[in-house]
Amino acid sequence: MRATHKVETTLILRRTYDKPVERVWRAWAEELGQWYVAGDDHIVHFAQADFRVGGTYRVGFGPAGAKPWVEEGTYREIVPNRKLVFQEGVSREGEGQLFTQLTTVEFRDLGGRTEIVITCTGKDTWRTGEGWTPCLESLARHLGEPQ
Repeated sequence: MRATHKVETTLILRRTYDKPVERVWRAWAEELGQWYVAGDDHIVHFAQADFRVGGTYRVGFGPAGAKPWVEEGTYREIVPNRKLVFQEGVSREGEGQLFTQLTTVEFRDLGGRTEIVITCTGKDTWRTGEGWTPCLESLARHLGEPQ
């Protein structure tokens, strides 16, 4: 009998914004469809979210005119202005799932500034860094941060 192993990886990203934690939280809770993209040449094709524990979200993003990447997830924990935990999966619209992971986003109040700490855990989590990095840049633009 052959042993099978589940190998998970963890990715941790940090970014500080010159905005109060309430403003950064609102961008995640209410404005996802305005900034949640994984590249400078990407647009949001569609965005729906039922922002509550047990609620789901679905966002399509990618270059205009191209088949979008689709991220779908379920909110597992919501602590306003402090923490957001969701199970997420990414696929290409109409194709199979590329990966799934558990993502925790912590919002740390730095007295008028906010540090976001994103912790992703899953089998193919290493792949998500290439999407999260430009996504956090997109959030900065949305918040009016200098580039």
